[in-house]
Parts: sequence; C-alpha cells; structure tokens
Amino acid sequence: MKAVQIKKTGSPEVLEYVDVERPSPGKGQVLVKLESISINYADVMMRGGFYPAIPPLPAILGLEGSGVVDSLGDGVTHVKSGQSVVVTGTVGCYAEYVVAESNLVIPIPDSLDKDFAAAFPVNYLTAYHMMNTMGHIKPGQSIIVHAAAGGVGTSIIQLAKIAGIRTIGLTSSSEKIQFAKEQGADHVINYKTEDVSQRVKELTDGKGVELILNSVAGDTFSRDFDMLAPLGQVIWYGFAAGMPTVNLTEVIGSHFMKSKGLRAFVIYDIFDIPELMNESSKLMIQYLQEGKIKPVIHERIPLAEAARAHQLLESQAVKGKLILKP
Repeated sequence: MKAVQIKKTGSPEVLEYVDVERPSPGKGQVLVKLESISINYADVMMRGGFYPAIPPLPAILGLEGSGVVDSLGDGVTHVKSGQSVVVTGTVGCYAEYVVAESNLVIPIPDSLDKDFAAAFPVNYLTAYHMMNTMGHIKPGQSIIVHAAAGGVGTSIIQLAKIAGIRTIGLTSSSEKIQFAKEQGADHVINYKTEDVSQRVKELTDGKGVELILNSVAGDTFSRDFDMLAPLGQVIWYGFAAGMPTVNLTEVIGSHFMKSKGLRAFVIYDIFDIPELMNESSKLMIQYLQEGKIKPVIHERIPLAEAARAHQLLESQAVKGKLILKP
C-alpha cells in the first residue's frame, strides 16, 4: 500500500511517499481502508521532533481518518466489514490502510461525509471536553480562544455558540478575523496589531473571562492570567509557539489570591475512558448530522503531497482543516 513515512525528524521534506506492506489486524484490532485523512498540528510537531511522544522511526504519521472496515481481528464485535467508521488517536493514518485498536474505531452513518467525519474527532472532542469535562463552562460565561481560525479554534467557537457561551477569539490577520466571526465568534482580536489585554478588559467591563483555551504556550501565559476573572482557569493543550518561556510557578503564584488556575489537557486521556469517549462521540456525530457543527475544510490534498500540506499548515494560512486523500 501507499503511505507517507518519516525515517528521521525534520522539515516537511522528510515526509516520503512510499510503498509499505499492508498491515493485518490482531486480536482486538480493526483494519480500515481510509478515504479521508485529517491533518493535525500534532503531526507537524511529530515530524519536527518536538512532540512529547514520537513513535519509533521509521514511522507513518497521522492520528485520524475515516473510511470503511476492511477486516477484523478476533474479539471485535461493535463494527463489521464494510461499515463506515472514523479512526482516531492512532498513529499511522497517512496511508491507504491503518490498523487501530477497536476502542479507537467509531462507527458512523454511511451518509456522513467522509471528509467531515475525518475532521471531527480530535478537534471537536478536544473542544468539547476542554469546555465541559475540564472547564465546566456555563451559558453566559466567556472564553478566550487562541488560534481562533484553526481546526480546534473553529470547533470551540461552533460548540460555544450552541451552548450560549461568549467567545473572544485571538488570531493574526483581518482575513482570519472575518473567518472566525463567520464561525460564530462574538469578538475577535488581532494579537499582532492590538493590545489584547486592554481589549479584553473593555469587552468584559474589566472582569476578565472564566476560561482561556491555549494551544500556543511560548510567552502567552502571563498575559492569559492577567485576562482571567477570579476563579478562572487556563487550559493548556498545545505548543504552537514552543514550551512555556515564563516561570509558571511565578505566574500562578502572582495570581494566587484570585484563585486562578492552570490545567493541561490531552485528548488521548479521554480515549482511555470509554464512557466519556462514547457519549461525546455520539453527541458530535448527532451535531454533524443535524448541521449544528460543520468542520471547515480549507483544502483537500493528495496523500502524495503531504509535504506541501505540512508547509501550508506551518505557513499559518490555513483556516479550518486540511484533508489528505489517499
């Protein structure tokens, strides 16, 4: 089968379109023939060698995709051959076929668009669980969304709109501001040209927001804590600007008397809790079918051009999701 593999970490050029042996499912596993493959920023970080967990090399990248079940290993009963499914949390999806553990294979209706299906698990489940399972955000409260025009940012905005939560998006261009507003953001700030802290104070009458969802890290945490309301929290879920460059103990300590907090979130922990995984997956599929949420596909790119897709994602020009097509 065809796949995109890396033999070493580095720039997009290390992504090689190669022929590899088609895998076979073992006990408790499912072999899926992929039709759509979703690109996540975690893929870029793995390729570059910056992700906290990098698979042994050589490795096929990719964490999620959609397609149909090809064959089943022993003990798998919740899906059958020929059934439409989504695979998530499974390294190896930049390929025509992938083997996944059965608990990471989600049945979907045959009528559901495969590109939309591939784009929903990591982004929308991350957004949903940060706001609800972790953040306990309530209608009428406010959140700040870093990278508001990205895949997770778009998901947060759409889900917040359904829940009656006010969103303040942060992004880097007039075009992305317009895009985030089209997704339902109440306010969007250009962090390159505006004083973000001052604008948030104006928008919240000096109170601040209850929740900040931060996929950036770098030097952003000091400002985030300044924009939190008392009892508010920052949920940190990404490293787009690298590891934190501030002393987090000092940042949190300086806001101790306002009971502000910092938490980390990784979607893989939800995948290990079947009741949370199943309940939220079913809800997101229902929202997709009802049109309440809709992943925005920036571009569909042939699998052979995965390097170009990574270059595009790193250029910060992407609004929504990139999809690879085997």
